Amino acid sequence: MSIRPSILRHAGIAALSLGLAAGARIGTAAAGSSGAGPRAIPTVTGPIAGSTQGNHAFDAAAYQAVPIDLAARGYREDEYFLGGTANVYQYESVADPLDTKVRVLRRGPYTNRILVRRPTDPSRFSGNVIVELLNATNNYDLPVLWSYSHDYFTSRGDVWIGITSKPVTIAGLKTFNPTRYAALSWANPNPNETAASCPVLSSIVGGASHATEDGLLWDVLSQTGSLVRSDDPRSPLHGYKVRAVYAAGYSQSAIDLVAYINAIAPRVSGAPVFDGYLVGSGFGIAAPLDQCSTAPAAGDPRNVLRSRDAAIIATQSQTDYRDARQAYRADSDAAHDRYRYYEAAGPAHVVVEQTTSAANAADTHQAGGTTLVEDYATCQAGAKLSTFPGRYLLDASFAALEGWVRDGRAPPHAPLLQATGTPPGNVTTLDGNGNGLGGVRAPELDVPVATYTESTGASSLNCSLSGQVVDFSQARLRSLYPTPAAYLSRFVGDTVSVARQGFLTPDDAAEAIAAALGRSLR
Repeated sequence: MSIRPSILRHAGIAALSLGLAAGARIGTAAAGSSGAGPRAIPTVTGPIAGSTQGNHAFDAAAYQAVPIDLAARGYREDEYFLGGTANVYQYESVADPLDTKVRVLRRGPYTNRILVRRPTDPSRFSGNVIVELLNATNNYDLPVLWSYSHDYFTSRGDVWIGITSKPVTIAGLKTFNPTRYAALSWANPNPNETAASCPVLSSIVGGASHATEDGLLWDVLSQTGSLVRSDDPRSPLHGYKVRAVYAAGYSQSAIDLVAYINAIAPRVSGAPVFDGYLVGSGFGIAAPLDQCSTAPAAGDPRNVLRSRDAAIIATQSQTDYRDARQAYRADSDAAHDRYRYYEAAGPAHVVVEQTTSAANAADTHQAGGTTLVEDYATCQAGAKLSTFPGRYLLDASFAALEGWVRDGRAPPHAPLLQATGTPPGNVTTLDGNGNGLGGVRAPELDVPVATYTESTGASSLNCSLSGQVVDFSQARLRSLYPTPAAYLSRFVGDTVSVARQGFLTPDDAAEAIAAALGRSLR
């Protein structure tokens, strides 16, 4: 996606776009980004052969629900298997809430998979690597943040790496293609584990098994990050000048990141493996470190994100903020505690954008799952899945994270969503159009043509996390905007304002205005 000069001239924000984009790739790398030192890095197998209908990577861009031609964007896609040995950890008692202590229970081998999307020409590489924990909630790998922000990544030359993050999705991969994925394994290092010895068998969402161990994730993630930022010739990014590496996750994957950031990252010797983190739409809780332990309860200090040299941006959708406030903390600009917290008015936990880059229906079914679109069809009768552009805050947060890490530019602050009650029983304050007040704003809310709800109200997990869009009637539109020109003038003005605040990237501002120009109000 590129900025459209004609649209920007029409909107009067060409100068604004240049100002916001300035310095995007200028500056020095964060501390420690020149190499991982003597840390453990995994063995590498690949690229794994096969890109045909009968043999291709699960989540391959060409087989998404809405396929993406990566080659046309100057990108290539490769799948690799990584192998190594990972610890299984357990929390100790927390004497000091700012010093989360863990101990090693055991070690075991693993073989995992990553999907790498990178500029074909290394000279186009921005220097930024985003490592996304693929979401496992539906028991197959979901590239949620790629779904939202792939245009942002590819327009800039960022590298995106999707990492399988749970044994339950490895089972899905093996169901999808048992030959291709035969080598993958997160076998339990404790082969004698049973329901009697491990009655908890806890997992955030999805089924855990005594035969595997969810708790291998933490070292799998550290070792993957150490590999891609190293100069090792085995790295998929060998020959690419890596300037900064970020870990990112959405929903269940965000919950995993809370545990990693607080409990595991401080154990890694030397400079941080990751220069920054984007923690998207978690629920104010951290994951259990091993599957035979309970997770910290809501309100436990281990759930409060604490930065140690790496920068953190945590974002919440309008669906999720009330649970997240149980672990709320104030923003910080301290050198060793860089932290921002944003709540977005408008987007639900699941919106249309999230469905586009998931595996297509045929691949999803072959992996034993159902698609997000199929799941939503079981929700409230007549409901229309929210079309709110959830990418706005996520794209802006990735841009802000880079500016903070590489150039030392502190991101903007934002107010919380307006709500009554106490967490997690908050009730969102709505305007006369049924849209949320406060928080990070978007022109679609301030100059609305629809109501965006935070949930369908249905009881199932996917339905409760999915929002609706309810388009205004023509009579309502005419009462708000006497003429199309009046609507466009207000929309452009609000778009410029939000962009100047730092919550719309130049490309997203241009695309928002393009959509407004094409919107018929009659």
